[in-house]
Order: sequence, then C-alpha cells, then structure tokens
Amino acid sequence: MTATYLFTPEGLAALTRHAATDTLFAFDLDGTLAPIVADYSAAQLDEPVRTALGRLVKLAKVAVITGRSRKDALTILGLEPHLLVGNHGAEWPAREGARDRQQTGLCSKWRDRLSAMLGQVQGVEIEFKGESVSLHYRKADDTEKALALINVAIEKLEPGPKRIGGKFVVNLLPMEALTKGEALVAAMASFGLKRAIFSGDDLTDEEVFKLKNDAVFGIHIGKDDQTAAPYYLNNQSELLGLLNAMVGILETERNVQDTA
Repeated sequence: MTATYLFTPEGLAALTRHAATDTLFAFDLDGTLAPIVADYSAAQLDEPVRTALGRLVKLAKVAVITGRSRKDALTILGLEPHLLVGNHGAEWPAREGARDRQQTGLCSKWRDRLSAMLGQVQGVEIEFKGESVSLHYRKADDTEKALALINVAIEKLEPGPKRIGGKFVVNLLPMEALTKGEALVAAMASFGLKRAIFSGDDLTDEEVFKLKNDAVFGIHIGKDDQTAAPYYLNNQSELLGLLNAMVGILETERNVQDTA
C-alpha cells in the first residue's frame, strides 16, 4: 500500500475522524519532533513546535517514544508529556517499573566490547543509553566502510543483540526488550485508550506502522515508498502544521461539547 500525503482533503478528513480527546497522540523525537542534526547531542525542538506540543498536552494524552534515554529526551523536549518512553520502548518512567538492571548490565558489557573493537574507527561514536547502545557513523568520511566495520563488531557480541537500523545509526537492544510498537500498545492500555495517532520517521518507527491494528493511525515523516504507514508528510518542517491541525481539531471538539 502506498502512503497518502496527509495534507490533502482526504488525509485531513481521515485525521479529523481519528483525532479526539480519547486518542493517544504519540511521537518519535529525532527526525519528528526535533530536526535531525549532525551532532546528535545538539538536537532541540524549535520553539513553535514546543509551544504547539504544549497546547496538545493540555487537550489530550500525549506520549513520546524515542530511541534516546528518558533523561536526554526530557532535556530536548523542554516539557513533560503524559508519558515518555526511552530506549526504543525499553525504558519507562520509574513509576511504571524500575529500570531493568539485567538489560542495562548487558548493554554496558556490549559498550565496553564495542569500544575495544571500534574505538579507533574514524567517525564512529558509541552511545550507551542504559537499555540500549547506539552506534553512530554519520561523521565518518566513508560511511559504507564504517558500517561494514560496525557489522563485523556486532557479530562478535555475546549474546547477540536485537538490531534496529536507522539514519547513519545502528541501535542494539537485548532480545527481550520492547519494540516501539509493543511500547505504543502498552501505552494505550495504560491510559485505557483504544486508538492512537503515531508520527515517526525512522526504521525503528516501522515497528508501530506494521502493527495489525486499524485503531493506530500512522504518519511517516518524509515520503518513503517502503513505509507501512498509511499517511506521510514531506519533511520534518511540516510537523508544526500537523501539531496545529491536531490542536485545532481538539479545540473544535471541545467547543462543540461546551455548547451542547
């Protein structure tokens, strides 16, 4: 199925049917709420996006499911959504359960092993995030060579990790860690909500788009013929328009309810 551009009469009508105060509005962070940057540590939300997201938080349940650690994500967001899940679905707020020491211990061992094998490879950065490890190679002069070396190193890890690709990054998680798709389903259940809208841009977000659940409305950031999402936006700069559309739909719903 080919994705449909969201900002058409058909797409906006579908969004309006799906968006309501009893919908979970969920987002990826990097490449979705925040633009992709060369230095992943310098990512930040544009102020208009942060303002619109804050308005949405006041109108409905909002979740952010990101590959970053919760701590880093909170710093970038500059506000706290109703739920923030880090490490691709593996790291939940403390009130939802303590961090998994077995998973963080395993990822720490992987980090040390990878540092020994890849520490001198130009342009490769190893990011330890607790329940996951990310290998960034955007800064490599020869990205294909860097990825080949990363692949060789990953094959030597014991036990073998769950591997999820991305844009010049390879994410490693313990095999038992939740995916973003599983995390979204769990988030819906935790709020008692039966439908959700999820926006994301990366391969990790396909775990949501591939869910066999008509109640999950997927929006891919960037046109991609391979995405399983039914709708797309051309690029991340259109995210502000999406947030404003969501806010407008919910405010209209609330005004109708107030006058009924």
